[in-house]
Amino acid sequence: MRDGRDQDEDDSEIRSKIYNYIEKNPGAHLRMITRELQLGMGATQHHLDVLERSGRIKSQRINVYRHYFVMGVLDTEHHILAFLRQETARDILIYLLEHPWSTQSDIVNFKGFSAPTISWHMSRLEEAGLVRSVKEGRTMKYSIIDSQGIATALKTYHENIWDKLLSRFAELFIQISSDMKEEDD
Repeated sequence: MRDGRDQDEDDSEIRSKIYNYIEKNPGAHLRMITRELQLGMGATQHHLDVLERSGRIKSQRINVYRHYFVMGVLDTEHHILAFLRQETARDILIYLLEHPWSTQSDIVNFKGFSAPTISWHMSRLEEAGLVRSVKEGRTMKYSIIDSQGIATALKTYHENIWDKLLSRFAELFIQISSDMKEEDD
């Protein structure tokens, strides 16, 4: 039979595991934490509640999910980090970093999704204040409102994605430099 101290140690270990996961993955939501750490839903909810009541983490409901952050993450970063945790939203934001003022058709072609699906994602990004749209005739164009904020979040919390972006920018720079040199010759 286990005594109370063993259970307390187990609980403390699980809470540390959850806290460390949130620290490395700010903006994670309950299902993501449960799946990645292979914990039960009820146990994860309990430990998240204990961590939040103790002031070690905070949460914010953004769209459908409640997202979790360690206390050091700025409130202004919450929306950015929550959307960067979602693959489609993250892909669209990165695409818009590289291709500002893209049309809905550009994004549809990039993602290979239907226009209504992209429209739904774009409206969520606009509602969150991450993207703005401008209508030119019958065409809707999109751009990121705070490119620096998104770039900083990628650099700080998604180093592997940031490194890929830097590599693509470096390749583009080399190509442009090479093209310009050929024109000069």
